[in-house]
This record gives sequence, structure tokens and C-alpha cells, in this order.
Amino acid sequence: MKNYKKISLALLVFTAGFTACTKQDGIYTENGSSGIIELADLPSRTSSTAYAVATKSFDAAASIDFPVTINYTGVDGAAEDVNLVLGFDDTAVAAMSSSYTVLPTTLYTVPSYNVTIPKGSKTATFHLTLNTAAFDFTKTYALGIKIKSASSGTISSNYGTGVFLIVAKNKYDGVYTVTSSSAMVDNTSSTLTGYYPMTQELRTTGATSVVEYDGYLYANNYYHPIKSGTSTSAYGNFAPIFTMDADGNVTSVTNYYGQGTNSSVRAARLNPAGVNKFTVSGNTKVLEVSYIMTQSGADRTFFYEKWTYTKAR
Repeated sequence: MKNYKKISLALLVFTAGFTACTKQDGIYTENGSSGIIELADLPSRTSSTAYAVATKSFDAAASIDFPVTINYTGVDGAAEDVNLVLGFDDTAVAAMSSSYTVLPTTLYTVPSYNVTIPKGSKTATFHLTLNTAAFDFTKTYALGIKIKSASSGTISSNYGTGVFLIVAKNKYDGVYTVTSSSAMVDNTSSTLTGYYPMTQELRTTGATSVVEYDGYLYANNYYHPIKSGTSTSAYGNFAPIFTMDADGNVTSVTNYYGQGTNSSVRAARLNPAGVNKFTVSGNTKVLEVSYIMTQSGADRTFFYEKWTYTKAR
């Protein structure tokens, strides 16, 4: 939020219609008796998008608090208690993507739809309780959250409603440093080599499975970076999904893009000669795994990797 400066009545009248629609700017009268009210956790949106979309990630558990902060803009806090009513807008979810699934009511509860920005304050919090342990990890859940009414002030036309993607994370999810216990070998090309060490993410795909995501080296997508000579590259249509059993043993490695059903005819399989174990002890998480990328049914590339957890994503 930008700082606000006192403005003349003439300028206020001229700009009121414009500033009511922006997240960065707002209007207020002397001593903050009126202001713009907005959902604080939304990123800035452009005129080409119907609503701003924010992603919120939570550990998989039966009861997780999801706080949504509401802002009251202006130099000073509210001149009086501002009573708000929050609600949900499924049409906002549909407007942003047909791939989003509105979070079923069985997966969350709302203690109260009424929240208050106290006199002299600039924020209030709307709470939901999520049952992320029961999420279907194959779906992209979202909630359209809306400020339905306010006892005073002006509800932002751009940020009074927003879409929140709600992601459940299993215990393997996070940002990792990836090293190699043995050189990567591509049977078809000696110029293609491993890119180690490197920072990569493991993103939840199921209760006990994660997929590699590259947001650091090659592209913001599901890829496995490699070196092509001295250049950074990646295998197209390939990102490994690691699946573990209850004891952390890696039971399978498959390809995010399908097992040979993609245009590159690439798949993945576990190399049983490896350690193939995901050890989790508090915040110490280490995956030691060996796997093979196949192409058209033939073994092509051999990986021997150690993934060491560095932080949550």
C-alpha cells in the first residue's frame, strides 16, 4: 500500500471515481473517516483480468486456519468500527479458469461471515478452517471471496472480490538442493549432461507423491534441467513424479506428462539399484533416488540424485 497524502476537496472530487478502483491508491476524508476497503492478500491485477488471483498453500491436515486480511486504506485508521460481511462468489472462480474447482463446502467451515475493523485500526481478518487432509490432489481448488457489504467506507471495485487458489501440501513438498551421486548418462548424446547442484521444487500431486518443478533454471514449468554443452536446457515432456509408501520408500517414478503417451514418447521408471528412500525427520528431508527416463520404450537417460530440503515453497 502506498502512503496517502492529504488532498484538497476539489482534487478528491476529481479522483474519487478512479482511486476507488485501485489497490495502490485510495481516498479518505480528514482523520480517515472514509476509505477504500479491499482484500489485502491479492496481487495487483491488470484490466485484462476479471479478478486478481492469489495462491495459498497449506500443509495437509484435518484442521488448518486460513486467514484472509481486509485492509482499510488511508493515513489514519477507521474513525469508527467498520462492520463487514464477507461471502463467496463462485462466478468469480468460473470467470478466471474452467480448470478451477470451487472448493466444496465439505472441505471448509466458516466460524463467522461478519468481521469488524475496529475504530483506529486498518485491518480485520476473515477466518476459514480448511480440511486439507481430505483434498483431492488431482483438482485445483479455488474460492471466490467477496466483501459483500461495509457499514462505512467504499468497497474496492478491483479488490473487493478475489480468487484464492488453495493448495494442500504433503510432507515431501518444498524447495530442494539437488546433487548427483553419480554422473547423469544420456545413451543417445554425450553432450547432454547433468546440471548439478541445482535448486528445484517438489510439488504435491497426491497424499504421498510429488513432482519436480523448475522455477529457477530453465523455465517456470514442470521440467528437469540439464546441460546441452555449456547451455542450460531441459528434456521436453519430462518431469519425474516420485511416489512413496508409508515408510518413505520410493515405490515408483513416473512422468508428469504421461507414461509414453506424450509427443516425445517419454516415460520414467525407478532404477531398483538405487537407495530409493525419502527420509523425513522434522524439517530434515532427504530424497535419495535413482531413476531412468525411457523414450519409445528404450532406456535413454540414467539419473542418480540426492534431494536435500532447504525451505518451504
